[in-house]
Amino acid sequence: MPHHDTTALSGTIQHVFAHRFTLEADGAVHLADLGPKGAEAFPLAAGLHVTLEGERRPSEIKVARIAAPGRDPVEIHHKKPHHPGKPGPDAAVDPAAALAAVTAAGWTPAGETRRKPRHVEVLARRGDGPWAELHVDASGTITQEKAPDSGKWGSALA
Repeated sequence: MPHHDTTALSGTIQHVFAHRFTLEADGAVHLADLGPKGAEAFPLAAGLHVTLEGERRPSEIKVARIAAPGRDPVEIHHKKPHHPGKPGPDAAVDPAAALAAVTAAGWTPAGETRRKPRHVEVLARRGDGPWAELHVDASGTITQEKAPDSGKWGSALA
């Protein structure tokens, strides 16, 4: 997961787009996002002078705290996105299920699996074909096929 820098800005809101807004600060215009619940807790208006803190992302600033003169500061907690039907990032990956998925896809696994936080790595091949390193996620989907690293897999490639 990428790390985003925290930033703090003071400036004037120029335009409001639901829970997103542009902020003119330090001679530049920044796009900021309160999220729907944040916009309910802190109503936005063009021309309002605010101070905010948040994570600078490539496209916008995810506001974590916003304040304005005469208003109480508001803390905003953004939930991490979860896509229904897909296991979350902390879902446990069962090595036995990963091996079963690899076998069901026509691969012959060799040696031990290697557990990673979000996937299991399996060394496998089809028939007498070349070895491949397969990455299998918690749903049993092979998400990546790549040439195996001889330093990682060592004697299993022989």
